[in-house]
Amino acid sequence: GLASAQFRLGLALIDGSFVAPDPVAGEAWMRRAALAGNVEAAHFLGDRNAKSRPPDFAEAATWYRRAAEAGHQAAARALASLYLTGNGVVRDEKEGTRWLRTAAASGNQAAQVDLANLVLRGAGEPADTASVARWFEAAALSGDLTAAFNLGLCFTKGLGVCQDDGQAARWLRRAAEGVAEAQYMYARMLRDGRGVVADAHHARAWFAEAAEGGVLDAQVALAEMLLNGGGGKCLPETAVKLFERAAADGHAGAMFALGVLHSSGEGLHIDQVAAQKWFAAAAERGHGQAQFILGRYLSRGLAGERNPMAGRLWLERAAAHGIQEAVEELADFAPG
Repeated sequence: GLASAQFRLGLALIDGSFVAPDPVAGEAWMRRAALAGNVEAAHFLGDRNAKSRPPDFAEAATWYRRAAEAGHQAAARALASLYLTGNGVVRDEKEGTRWLRTAAASGNQAAQVDLANLVLRGAGEPADTASVARWFEAAALSGDLTAAFNLGLCFTKGLGVCQDDGQAARWLRRAAEGVAEAQYMYARMLRDGRGVVADAHHARAWFAEAAEGGVLDAQVALAEMLLNGGGGKCLPETAVKLFERAAADGHAGAMFALGVLHSSGEGLHIDQVAAQKWFAAAAERGHGQAQFILGRYLSRGLAGERNPMAGRLWLERAAAHGIQEAVEELADFAPG
């Protein structure tokens, strides 16, 4: 009748630690232990059901809740995850955040980071904000590069701390040792001289690192520097390849850049038909400047195809994005 003994016997039978494995009997002892109040057994059963193939998230939620209500930090975090994703329970962000806050307040570092990430995305309550940077800093000081990146974001946005570009750059630089998005953001700070002394050469190197890590915005930023010689030699052919790679992955800015290059002949042969194709691709993805130029191409027939009605529609979309040139173009627009 001792719950802790039931838990250890169940564990031994499941793992085969001291005897031949017997998972069915082991789980039966584990359930007896959990029902008798052993929170580790309840948490174990939650994990076992969540990680089974296929997972049984509803059963996992039952055991996680039992353990969480008894004060088990990891179980509270796991239960929060189920509520936030809607696995095994009705999706409820408020309830998920509540359980995450419970685990975080008990000192669970992983839950603190999870809650801080929710706050960064605009969730949580105002009272959570004050603890966010402190939680990220604790994790960052222990070597967590993702936490260092998020702490950099806190200083960038002034979330839970005073906005400080210098501190943001410091933490982003640390995170850049392993986080591609941090490499990109740190490169931008170096390029713009924000929080650090402007250094185009090192900015270009960090953009290259982030581009290798798959950050599309970094590929485009690197291509721009290669095209205009920022931080090193002009390499237009390499720049075009980077733009094309990013465009193939759906980056509207890269599509717009390819349209500009085809229309101007910089790095590519002048080809207004190809230019219009890229402007159209970018415009369809909501790129305001591309919408303006596509409207001008269609209304004036710059690539051979003249379609004033479609041109006006694109100019109107660009104007809705606040493109002043599109507003002026529409004022003088005379379809015919």
